[in-house]
Amino acid sequence: MVKRRSIEVYCQCGLLLARYSKGGKGRLVKMFFERILVDESGVFLVQPPPALHDELCCPSCLKRIATVQVIRGKFAAKLNQGAIVQP
Repeated sequence: MVKRRSIEVYCQCGLLLARYSKGGKGRLVKMFFERILVDESGVFLVQPPPALHDELCCPSCLKRIATVQVIRGKFAAKLNQGAIVQP
């Protein structure tokens, strides 16, 4: 069984984007929408849900932080590594 931990994901501008339940070790590359615990910025869990290949941007600095993709049959945000910070 994969051990999960809760992490906070920030934009480079310092805005808290989300709290996420991460499995495994290593850096955060993708965020499955079903594992987002709290969407602090209102970017990921919006209604209607983002469509495939939509770009998600930080509401503060407007930098692209992710692109919506299907990974292993589930919708996920493929993160732009240069735009996010994970403490």
